[in-house]
Amino acid sequence: MDDGNAVARVIQDLRGLVAAADPGTRLPSVRELTARHQASPVTVAEAVRQLVAQGLIETRPGKGTFVAAMPNERRAPDLSWQTVALGARRSGEDEMQALLALPRPGAIPLSGGYLDADLQPAAALGAALARAARQPAAWQRGPAEG
Repeated sequence: MDDGNAVARVIQDLRGLVAAADPGTRLPSVRELTARHQASPVTVAEAVRQLVAQGLIETRPGKGTFVAAMPNERRAPDLSWQTVALGARRSGEDEMQALLALPRPGAIPLSGGYLDADLQPAAALGAALARAARQPAAWQRGPAEG
């Protein structure tokens, strides 16, 4: 017996049952279909898999195989989580534009993360660095302990 033809027979039988039944109607079990078509459980499982992939039937583990809801009766998937990424305006866009804008003349920008050069005590830092460099201990290795 050709498995391809056996799968096609089971599919044809199940399609007929689906066409005559309402959504949610329970279909024959794999065991019943195996006996009815004298096919292996693997053949019946393949037919069921193909019909599930086509959306005609649905399986519920531990409960059985059922006629699937018609496409127009199915609920649309919830895509609301995508509105932030795909929306017309991104969250925080105005705030980012304000941070990236050039400061007004005379204003000191503080949003860059670095102190403005006019506010840095460059002379005092230079003098402190020179004093530290003149100390002989500054050029020796530190202790191994840290």
